[in-house]
Amino acid sequence: ILASKREHHPLALLMMDLDRFKEINDTFGHHGGDDVLRHVSIRLKGQLRESDTVARLGGDEFAIILPGVVDQAAAGATAARILQALQEPLVIEDESLEIRASVGIALFPRHAEDADILLRRADAAMYEAKRAGAGIAFYTLEHEVDSSSLTLTFELRRAIEENALTLHYQPVLRCGTSEVIGVEALVRWPHPRHGLLAPDRFIPLAEQSRLIRPLGRRVIEAAVQQQDRWWREGITLRMAVNLSIRNLQDPELLQCVTRVLEMYTVPPDWLTLEITESTLMADAEETLKVLAPLKAMGVRVSIDDFGTGFSSLTNLKRLPIDELKIDKTFVTDMPSKKKDGLIVRSTIDLAHALGLVAVAEGVEEASTWEMLAAQGCDLAQGYYLCRPLPAAEFVRWYQARSSKAA
Repeated sequence: ILASKREHHPLALLMMDLDRFKEINDTFGHHGGDDVLRHVSIRLKGQLRESDTVARLGGDEFAIILPGVVDQAAAGATAARILQALQEPLVIEDESLEIRASVGIALFPRHAEDADILLRRADAAMYEAKRAGAGIAFYTLEHEVDSSSLTLTFELRRAIEENALTLHYQPVLRCGTSEVIGVEALVRWPHPRHGLLAPDRFIPLAEQSRLIRPLGRRVIEAAVQQQDRWWREGITLRMAVNLSIRNLQDPELLQCVTRVLEMYTVPPDWLTLEITESTLMADAEETLKVLAPLKAMGVRVSIDDFGTGFSSLTNLKRLPIDELKIDKTFVTDMPSKKKDGLIVRSTIDLAHALGLVAVAEGVEEASTWEMLAAQGCDLAQGYYLCRPLPAAEFVRWYQARSSKAA
């Protein structure tokens, strides 16, 4: 792109993403998925000129550069040939597959003269193609109705690639004894212009753009790395990490967790993956397929925001979970609203009846903390106990607390 800019030559940038690739991984395993990606690369190159460039960006996403292509018709014709080539039957483990993909196209210099902006605009077009089920989409101004969100999304992609995100840690305490037994890792983004951004500012963007997958993998690795460092310093704490439904759909999730646990000395059962109730119940069968191998490794699973997703008792019994984490909307209002208090108490009883740990989040008052202990809740967290802290600040808080206890 820089060469084209320097020499005033046009080019087309195609961003391509395979459709329903997770289903291929689920059916044939990662080796089968890798075979598909190799065949896709071969078929891509078969439709391109020697001067064209194709690169796999990670997962099932590819970038294709077509130097000298000046108009949409030529770029669209190449994209159409690629999609047609991919649809030719592909045999994997004696099964015939038809590969489909979505392609977004942006032209240089018509749509952008900056490489980063061109990439972002081709990416936006690709997601529009996927959303519309059209196969191919060209960048249009409508894709930038909210240019600030698109800019932030592209900056987030770079922040993930450069490992520029950070984690804060909120302590989890045992009710009754106030012992600190673990932490929940909460991602933050130190943005160069906007300051420290909380998850609600960028997680929705990550969800929309599929950046949530690499973001989730980064968070898991960073959290376990920090946990391992603390263990070596004599601070033995459990670590909890949040996953979204798109993280569960990530074909690289299991490989990521396996690699991280092999890399560090932390036992698998000291890592907890928190998944919202609505995520777990959206497709219980698929959720079970993803969680089963993680549980087989020893990793713990917690249902987060419990009470907001209308879980069926059948699914609660079937799914391999260890904790129910009561949603903070019920916990926070316990002292003032009788019904919320009854819901919390009933959830604690349900968790114990199923052999699960009951965890309360959103403890913001001393009275709430005392009520939870009286009702037999196992664990709790919230701003009354401690807000989320950067790693170094958390260690100071933990050590000061330990000194007082001694």
